[in-house]
Amino acid sequence: MNEPQPSNGMERGPYYDSNFEESDLELSEESEDERAFVVDADLDDCDAEENTNSQQFKVPIDAFLYDFCHLPIYNARQNVDDKAIREEGHTDNERENEDEEADDHHSEFSVHDPTVHWKKMKPHLGEMYGNIDQLRFCLTNYAVANGYPINITKSSSIRLQAKCGYDNKRKRHATLVNPDWIAKQFLKQLSARPRMKDREMKEEIKKKFFCVVSTGQCYRAKKKAIEILIGKLSEHYARIWEYGGEIIRSNPGSTAKVVVDVKEDDTCVFQSFYVCFKAIKDGWVRGCRRIIGLDECFLKGQCKGELLTAIGRDGNNQVYPIAWAMIDVENRVNWLWFIQLLVDDLGVEAGEGLTIISDQHKGIVEAVKEVLPAAEHRQCARHVYANYKKEYNGVDDRKLFWDASMSTTESSFVGTMEELKALNGNAYKHLMTRKPESWSRTFFSEGRACEAVENGISESFNSVILEARTKPLLTMLEEIRMYTMERFYRMSTKHLSWTEDVCPAILTKMDKWCKDMRLWTVVPSEAHVFEVRLGFDSFQVDLAEMVCTCRLWGISGIPCVHACAAMSHTQQQPEAMISPWFSKGKFAETYTGNIRPLNGSRMWVKSPYSEPLPPPARRMPG
Repeated sequence: MNEPQPSNGMERGPYYDSNFEESDLELSEESEDERAFVVDADLDDCDAEENTNSQQFKVPIDAFLYDFCHLPIYNARQNVDDKAIREEGHTDNERENEDEEADDHHSEFSVHDPTVHWKKMKPHLGEMYGNIDQLRFCLTNYAVANGYPINITKSSSIRLQAKCGYDNKRKRHATLVNPDWIAKQFLKQLSARPRMKDREMKEEIKKKFFCVVSTGQCYRAKKKAIEILIGKLSEHYARIWEYGGEIIRSNPGSTAKVVVDVKEDDTCVFQSFYVCFKAIKDGWVRGCRRIIGLDECFLKGQCKGELLTAIGRDGNNQVYPIAWAMIDVENRVNWLWFIQLLVDDLGVEAGEGLTIISDQHKGIVEAVKEVLPAAEHRQCARHVYANYKKEYNGVDDRKLFWDASMSTTESSFVGTMEELKALNGNAYKHLMTRKPESWSRTFFSEGRACEAVENGISESFNSVILEARTKPLLTMLEEIRMYTMERFYRMSTKHLSWTEDVCPAILTKMDKWCKDMRLWTVVPSEAHVFEVRLGFDSFQVDLAEMVCTCRLWGISGIPCVHACAAMSHTQQQPEAMISPWFSKGKFAETYTGNIRPLNGSRMWVKSPYSEPLPPPARRMPG
């Protein structure tokens, strides 16, 4: 890797790669009778299942990545359950006997173990400490755990003198329970909840440690803790080149891209990091439909910024993350950069035959139009409705919107919109200005094997990584990678238990669509052409061409109720008419291969590039 050269104030590094996978969620549609509520129901199910799966992260203990997440800096065993310690059931005499036995085991010059749980810490005569701060921390833990009024009377860099007892001139624990000690105890909480209020911290200290502190002490403790965390975060940003290099080494052909902003003083500031593993992009090319959902989500912890994601769908209609990128802010430039890298990795060129689903962010719209001019760009109907219902939130307004969104024929769409126009002219004008060709099935291209009007796959992905988004930069990326790798392995064997040649989620969807096919009357015209009628509705079905004039079959790749009625009339199996994209073979091809493991942080090769600094804090509007 060569040292990047500054260009227009920006430094772009070499490629690296990574990817993340969604949950086991199967995205399915409701019946046509419930289509007004289909999007909300699907996304709620997504969130529920993803939150469950998000707790299945299998993360190793890495000295660098988890020094204050899973192994807090000052107390490696803080993950011990405090309640379990309180409920051990030991009597006072038993505790005294245990302490005496522990004293017997301590040699005259034993070394203090800083990894002991804070409630178990006890200073011993002749015990040696690494520094005065370690001794003070141990003594404070001992005093708080046992309720002893210990005060420090003298202190130097090599000696500390403490006195047990009340002193009218001092408050209880005034010199022990100080902002430094509080900061060390709250490192893990503040890394996940950087906006914890001073009063919340005060109440938590009172509840957990039975100590009364002031809000001023809590304020200073938060400040010290954040300084420690930011120092650790700086190390994460400084090693981003090494992490990218390790991805390239372990997964040849993968893509990892670092972008930094070069300042006038030759320092560089982190801007973005893109990753796409070779096994993931190859799987998408082999077995996934040409459908990509684009979305972003905010990071929740001390690590500020946003995460851009590109999510596909496998043959079982499950989420298939393709690539993601950590950026400083969501704008047109970053989306243009992300989509261009995605195009290069997947080889989709101008987007011919490709469908993009996203929200209405102007940056995405403009970037897709510039990089993928031939692609079909759908707007998430859920986001369109979220803006629509701010002004028009009546029951009829809601029903007519989703009826228009789920319409598959122009006559049905026009009829629904005319009904809305008669009900509320302003609501009609509002929707017509929102480009209905991007959020109604009426205008969707056929042959894409996807009838989705919402971007629930991306919302599900964001829910899966909710916990990871609270972690520092490299820790977050590693948790996502490991989850993806483990899930990719599980998916590679999932199809072995399937008895049908079509993915089960697709068969379930077809069964829902066709549950009322017995109500439709089939009138033959030719050997493979039929007229299917119900009341005043009539549709033409051509089984040879696999076409129905309702267009749902052509849009989704799954036979509609009219096609199923015609096949039932001729005693044909509807499963044989399902798009090949949903076959078990395509699903198996998608999950052939996997992400190769990475070495631990201690084995990453030192990068010759300048170490990036964390991006400056941005003050958000409001």
